[in-house]
Amino acid sequence: MIPGVIRRIFEAKIEGNKTVEIWGDGSVRREFMYAGDFANFIFYAIENFIKMPQNINVGIGKDYSIIEYYNIIADVIGFKGTYKYNFSKPTGMKQKLVDNKKLKEFGWTNKTSLKEGIKSSFDHFIKTNKK
Repeated sequence: MIPGVIRRIFEAKIEGNKTVEIWGDGSVRREFMYAGDFANFIFYAIENFIKMPQNINVGIGKDYSIIEYYNIIADVIGFKGTYKYNFSKPTGMKQKLVDNKKLKEFGWTNKTSLKEGIKSSFDHFIKTNKK
């Protein structure tokens, strides 16, 4: 979802569009983790493999509403427009959040804030999509 929203909001800003469409009402909640944090977890897991639980969820343990993601992405990009909610499109499951209790007990937590991760992702998008 995040890469698609980055592209849509960036293109709206560049093209001078004042509105970006959101499917549904924007209230559903999702948990996303910055890829660099996941890579950090993999190295941590390898170094601590002997004490790692057999089954473990890897996530940040916090979710945000779709509209919160849109707002943070718009802030990072500098988009000042508004949103149009498309209620004819599916909203999706109300919440998708992992239980990261075992992950915390294992001694690992993510380091990158949502805004930092989105900023880094946007910077990567700009570097790889030069026209």
